[in-house]
Amino acid sequence: MNDPAPGLGFALLGPVRAWCDGVPVGLGQPRSHEVLAVLLAAAGRVVSLPLLVEAVWDEGDRPARAAHSVRTHVWRLRRALARHTAEPVLVTVGDGYALRAAACAVDLWTFERAQARAEEVRAAGGTAGQARDILAGALDLWTGEPLAGLHGPHARNLRVRLQEVRRSLLEARLGLDAELGDRPQLAAEAGTCVMEFPASEPLRAVQMLALYRSGRQAEALGVLEDTRRYLGTAPGAELTALHLRILRSDPALSLPDTTGPGPRAPRSDGAFPSPVPGFTGRGEQLRELTALLARPTASAVVLSAVNGMAGVGKTALAVQTAHGLDESAFPEGRLYVDLRGADADPLHPHHVLEGFLRELGIADEDVPEDADERVALYRTLMADRRMLLLLDNAASCEQLRPLIPGSADCAVLVTSRSWLTGLAGAHHLRLDVMPPEDALGLLRRTVGDHAVDAEPEAAVALVAACGHLPLALRIIASRLAAEPGRPLADMVRRLADERGRLDELRTGDAAVDAAFELSYTTLTPEQARAFRLLSVPEIPDLALPSAAALLGLGTDEAEELLESLVELNLLESHHLGRYQFHDLVRAFARAQRARRDSTGTTTRALAGLLDFCLATARNADAVAHSAEPDERTLIDIAPASPGLPFATAQEATDWMREETALQRALIARACVDEGLPLPQAADLVDRLNTVLSGITHLTEVSEQARHVAEVAARRGDRPSEALARYVRGNALWHANSFPEAEAELHRSLELCAPDADLRLRASAHLTLCAHARVRGRFEEAVAHGEASVRLFRTLGAATAEGTALGELAFNYARQDRLSEARTAAERGVELLGGRESVSKAIGLYYLARVLRLCGDPDEALRRAEAGLALFRALNVSSFEAASGNLIAELHADQERYALAARTAETFLPLARKVSAMLEGGLLRTLGRSLLHLGQRARAGACLRAALELFEGLRAEQDVEQIRGLLNAGGGSTVYRPVNADRQSL
Repeated sequence: MNDPAPGLGFALLGPVRAWCDGVPVGLGQPRSHEVLAVLLAAAGRVVSLPLLVEAVWDEGDRPARAAHSVRTHVWRLRRALARHTAEPVLVTVGDGYALRAAACAVDLWTFERAQARAEEVRAAGGTAGQARDILAGALDLWTGEPLAGLHGPHARNLRVRLQEVRRSLLEARLGLDAELGDRPQLAAEAGTCVMEFPASEPLRAVQMLALYRSGRQAEALGVLEDTRRYLGTAPGAELTALHLRILRSDPALSLPDTTGPGPRAPRSDGAFPSPVPGFTGRGEQLRELTALLARPTASAVVLSAVNGMAGVGKTALAVQTAHGLDESAFPEGRLYVDLRGADADPLHPHHVLEGFLRELGIADEDVPEDADERVALYRTLMADRRMLLLLDNAASCEQLRPLIPGSADCAVLVTSRSWLTGLAGAHHLRLDVMPPEDALGLLRRTVGDHAVDAEPEAAVALVAACGHLPLALRIIASRLAAEPGRPLADMVRRLADERGRLDELRTGDAAVDAAFELSYTTLTPEQARAFRLLSVPEIPDLALPSAAALLGLGTDEAEELLESLVELNLLESHHLGRYQFHDLVRAFARAQRARRDSTGTTTRALAGLLDFCLATARNADAVAHSAEPDERTLIDIAPASPGLPFATAQEATDWMREETALQRALIARACVDEGLPLPQAADLVDRLNTVLSGITHLTEVSEQARHVAEVAARRGDRPSEALARYVRGNALWHANSFPEAEAELHRSLELCAPDADLRLRASAHLTLCAHARVRGRFEEAVAHGEASVRLFRTLGAATAEGTALGELAFNYARQDRLSEARTAAERGVELLGGRESVSKAIGLYYLARVLRLCGDPDEALRRAEAGLALFRALNVSSFEAASGNLIAELHADQERYALAARTAETFLPLARKVSAMLEGGLLRTLGRSLLHLGQRARAGACLRAALELFEGLRAEQDVEQIRGLLNAGGGSTVYRPVNADRQSL
């Protein structure tokens, strides 16, 4: 319910209410509510006494003194309102009454005027988003049945009229949603509205378009047939035309229509760098680039590529140019990305586009996975925008081409260390070192006029020694600024001692090394060691606790060291507690490490980091699953580090997600460095598999586990190989690669020692239990499940035993051993405890599935919804989708088909990202529900899509069931839940 506004206010869109400054006004008897409703609906106009009588009572129900009764109710209302207002609100006018209130004081008035206001906004040049906000605000006022509890003729008629107003507002708002294209759940919401207003062709048109944009073309096409069947006649021209455009895959339908005044995304400057403080010189290049980028009559995208040696100031020039352009030149803003061209693994344009699409207003779930679709969506969004793109530090033309928009209204500024001669249509600008006068000006700006004027010859010598290279000049100047009073001549003498390095400053890429060498020689031994070792991990940045572990220091001591390097511009910190190198500085640091540190030194540092990451990952896994760390450990190793602690499962999963890149890098390093313990790497792969989820993540986990297993086999390390093969099998199984998963799990069991590795054997049996269940081999599933429960019980691993009991219980139920199933499932939840965790959520999910099969749908729904809330909070997307499927099935079982369809629609986008099996299950539920709702064409499209998925997964029982539903066509086939709930989780 909306919070009451200040002052006097009234509500009719729900129970009739009145308030003043948030305090409810007592309105007395129901007839008084009826009288007030009539007066409010008149919107300030006078209502005569006879009309009030006719509005409040049906002719056969009127009291003998109806007029007197109305006067009494008016008197009571007037007295109630007078207690809260100084001025009279309910006034007598002739033989009638009028209620005087502010235009915003009555929800009904706002509601009825909303569509006209939205149209006025658009006519005045306002955006679709502004118009939609007006409509959405009006719809939010609808808190339930209007005039709830009132039964007079006026109340009944007004309710009917208001439903029509609401339908019209919904049509207008969903139409704007479709125009803006920023509502990922639009197909589901439109489907819900169509169920409420099945005769509304505008709503069906939005549904059709939203389904098409979601990649569900067959369902979209089915909307026309469902409409024809409902109406009993041919749909209107607009819906028919849209159907034909979808048949032709009209490109104009794929994204919002931008031919009209249409919406504009807010100005996008989010990650754009600030100008470099003290920027000096480069006047000629600034004028050249500004003239090119601001060219108003370009017939193609303006593309300027700045290249030059490392440290020459390419990025500074590009950023300064961008900030110098008039804002009106690019009113939709600017986009920036560091393409990391000097990294061993430069940013892939696919990932860059993902970030750009988010900045352009596309929700995470609506970013296409397909590379070509992602490029097409990006270029379509940019087609009518005037934006500036700064693509910094590019590696190659191949990296850049997908990022170049096709719009002549856009401009692109590229920086790179190399000539990008293959970049068609680009204007190339080679940036050389600074002229001597500009270099001296830069030194003057950074160390101050007083220092340069005091030693003019030393100043000239200093900029010459730096090779007029901006990066070298700024580093030297920062040291001088950090030591006030130090003579410039003293710094010149220091530079003179590095004659060979200064020669390199004037030739090629070696110049950058020499510039950084000058900084490096002034570091303390502790700073120098930290500088070298921080360059070891192959990741973009490093968190402070991880850096401390790498350096073998406490957090406070490590932070002091790192911040001192930040002050010298040898390290960067763009986010609190995280540190990174500029790519050139990192390359220099690695060269220093290669010259100064032994292989053993580097390995020992990495071993400390690996030990810390494993200990922290174990803690995260334990908290996420509400278990002791040892209970979750499948290999007999003990980290020396205590790792980071976590208070909640959310904190634990957040850390695992943020540090995934670091963990993967360490695992990869352990596979090539025999000085690093491979068992720790295998254990770390397992933690990545148990805490996080998602198809892409599982694929990467399975590949790393395969690599660890192969290396372990070559080294004769059976325990590590056994664990890695289990992890790979488990990840493959969750990714629906069932045959390969089964082979790896059996291989893991074969590698386990007969009287050892009990926890690993129990875990492998548990996954094989689930695998056999999905394949319909329930006797085999029970054997594996009982073996898993026995082993976990022997170990005293209560949480793991609880999870195993949940899976075993479901298989008991599939064998019609319902009493045993319920007992096992309830015992499983009991063992998983009351603390919020992934394990507790899984236990609730298993129990809900068993309760469904035991014929207790209400309790099953309650448990499933409780589990879903936990999975959402902990961001466990695979089980979130599985819970959504189960809830949808429970609604369908109880013949709540509209609710089942709405639930299935809601979870389909998520299921597509995590599991083909779950996607098929949700499509089956949706199709089954739509059959019962009379939407046969859409139902058929859903069921055929499910059939294709199940056939690809070789899920024979599911295939047989879908074919039965398709053959029945009208939903007459008896649907047996026991054959349906075979999702992979």
